[in-house]
Amino acid sequence: MMNPRPMDPHDAAPNDEPQTPMWLPALGAVLFLAAGIYWVTRPEPAPPPPAPAAASASASAAPAPSASAAPVMLRH
Repeated sequence: MMNPRPMDPHDAAPNDEPQTPMWLPALGAVLFLAAGIYWVTRPEPAPPPPAPAAASASASAAPAPSASAAPVMLRH
């Protein structure tokens, strides 16, 4: 006699399929939570060190380029 209801792919797994060990999803949950806790509690990155005053002073003391050195824009 035929089965009155065909097998649905979403039915429970057959008995011959191995069961997932319970430690495997628990391990995944622990790793997920540990990564989330690390992400929330990680320290702020250190701010970049300020530029030395000598470098900024020498840059501002450099002579300005002359008008003849400016690029010329041509219209076509």
